[in-house]
Amino acid sequence: MKTYELKRLLQTAAVLYAIGIMSAAQAAAIVVNLAVNADQTKLVPTTPGNCASNNTPGCVRASGQVQINFNLTGSTNCSLDHVALGNPGNISEVAAADFNADMASGVVTPISQSGRHILIRDNNTAAYEIAYTVYANCNGTMIDSDPRVVNDGTGKP
Repeated sequence: MKTYELKRLLQTAAVLYAIGIMSAAQAAAIVVNLAVNADQTKLVPTTPGNCASNNTPGCVRASGQVQINFNLTGSTNCSLDHVALGNPGNISEVAAADFNADMASGVVTPISQSGRHILIRDNNTAAYEIAYTVYANCNGTMIDSDPRVVNDGTGKP
């Protein structure tokens, strides 16, 4: 095999490996769908929870590093505004680092955001449970939902 052919083969293998890594990262996304209740006073999680200790809708059990994808469903003039951790705020350094959040306010810096979508990351470096609140703006009025994230600590590098 010529050196050029070997080089092209190795480049192709590297590209396929990178695609595989990206696909694995995308597979680790957890989806939480939320709907606005009839009188536009509350966001209601419609995705079943996956927590062993608390299976209420919207409860998220993270295993490994994950992305959490919040989606606003249904016909509404509301839009997702932000996600905050804690009750709200006063979170630990570990939680702030895991979620890229402000320790005092708990506000999470999203990976991406649009009117009906907020995507956040959770590095899941330690085992802990934390409340999260998703906020939506409905004609100038803020409404929220308050499920939980249960980290198992398996996201450590």
